[in-house]
Amino acid sequence: MGTRRKLYAIIKTSISRLSPVSLTGTVRWPQALLIYVVSHGFLLASWNALYWDDWMVYANGSKGVEDFFASCDRCTVPFRPMTESFLMAPGPWLMRVLTFLFFPLISFVFFQFLRRTDWLNNQEIGALTLLLLLLPMYGARIAHIDFHYSLSLLLFVLGAWMTLSPQATVRISAIVPIFWSMFTASLQVFVVVLIAVLCVKLARPSDHLHHDRMTIVVVAFLSLAPIIHRFLLPRVLPDLQVTDGYNSIQPAFLVRAVLFSALLMCPLLHLLNLRRLRRTVSRESYQLGIGLAVLAAGTFPYLAVGHFANFSDWILPLLPDQSDWNSRHQLLQPFGLALILVAIAHAFRTKMKPFLLLVVFTAVALNTATYSGYYLDAMKQREFIAAVKAQEAHLRDASAVVVDDQALRFNARGRGIRPYEWTAMLNRATNRAIQADLLSVAYCSLSRPTMLITVTADQGRLRSLIRNRIDLEVEVNTLSMCS
Repeated sequence: MGTRRKLYAIIKTSISRLSPVSLTGTVRWPQALLIYVVSHGFLLASWNALYWDDWMVYANGSKGVEDFFASCDRCTVPFRPMTESFLMAPGPWLMRVLTFLFFPLISFVFFQFLRRTDWLNNQEIGALTLLLLLLPMYGARIAHIDFHYSLSLLLFVLGAWMTLSPQATVRISAIVPIFWSMFTASLQVFVVVLIAVLCVKLARPSDHLHHDRMTIVVVAFLSLAPIIHRFLLPRVLPDLQVTDGYNSIQPAFLVRAVLFSALLMCPLLHLLNLRRLRRTVSRESYQLGIGLAVLAAGTFPYLAVGHFANFSDWILPLLPDQSDWNSRHQLLQPFGLALILVAIAHAFRTKMKPFLLLVVFTAVALNTATYSGYYLDAMKQREFIAAVKAQEAHLRDASAVVVDDQALRFNARGRGIRPYEWTAMLNRATNRAIQADLLSVAYCSLSRPTMLITVTADQGRLRSLIRNRIDLEVEVNTLSMCS
């Protein structure tokens, strides 16, 4: 019995030392970063692979980047073409490394922001920071076309931290990164969270920002900034049509967004009413209400333009092989979800730390599965290009082909590889202009494809990861169906 207790004590001590949330509640950054590297390591292992719209933008290097931004109506953010062309010049790997570094930096700045609010204890700050870093959301960050969103989030969090600085000049300077971040349209709505934080601190007599004139100026500007971005800038600078097309608001979706967000706001409004009536409200109840409200602010802009229309759309992006590219609409959800999870952890009282550790371990497992899927996808791309290059003679007279992909299990996020991706890979392999698509009546009649490319693989995902090889088989045959 004594030996068993000693063994239990050793295991408990080891877990507490490895835990990123220490016994005092502060974040142990080296351990948190190590967990991040382990769970997101495959993001870097994919290295030079391209995914989704990356093939439209980066398949032709820096020149392709310039051409894409010149014709893209909603990509005309100032300096973006020049910046991303410069970053792409050494190869796709540089933007992937930067994206990999952005999120620990975002979490660290968020950690400093929470400390300046003076509302949370060390354990809560540590847990929120850790969850923001590790929650298995926004898995589409691996795509270079999402680089701008990640950079915008970093600028927003940096500006939010600056607004709580004890120095007035720093507070007013925060306007610059926050305003620039709003070229990502969802942050035009999410800024209401920061405005609420600043207003509460301005109203507290014990706060150093109490009735601070410079902070009042910042709040006023932040309130006007979304209006400037959505209505004024497109009129003054017509080239900056960043909210058109894909990000245009639809009346029906806007109504749904308002109703759903109002529903998520109800718990917080009820708690505030209880406080007005001098009723006792628990700390975890406040955190849960605030978490739901922040989640509403982070989801509203996507609901308003027709994304996250169904509740299943909120859940599937958490899973490694279910959501295709939809997680790019979850850029801001981790903030609210982290607060909700911390509130639930508080409800467990003495079991708070084991609950958070369970969440962290689950997040690590899901992240590892997600990014290993990208690595397999990159492996499949590489082997497909090599196999086509070896059979280039069979495609000498082909201008249009049909691709029959029978190795779908190696596609990341359960996605279907788009026709423009197959086209770009074929052209990279053959240095010729060959159009690819799936077999359809429209494609058969318009493009008259003459060849069928069949993609197969015999082994499973785990074995391919271990061997670092899929052994993809690519067969090229004449297609008589469209003749």
